[in-house]
Amino acid sequence: MQQEREPWMTPALEAELKALAADGMLTCLQIQEFAGKHTIETARMKPFVDLIGLQVNGCTGLCLE
Repeated sequence: MQQEREPWMTPALEAELKALAADGMLTCLQIQEFAGKHTIETARMKPFVDLIGLQVNGCTGLCLE
């Protein structure tokens, strides 16, 4: 099932998150820091990361809760 883009998932946030990714990969810590910076619940990050086609390296499960 394809994840739908939510209103908060703006092109600007997408571009910023993609800029953090090295070879399409983000670490769990990068995701947590990004979520904190933008006051996004960590649990909402996994669908966003999946939607924009990035992978998570070293997942600790925090964004899956």
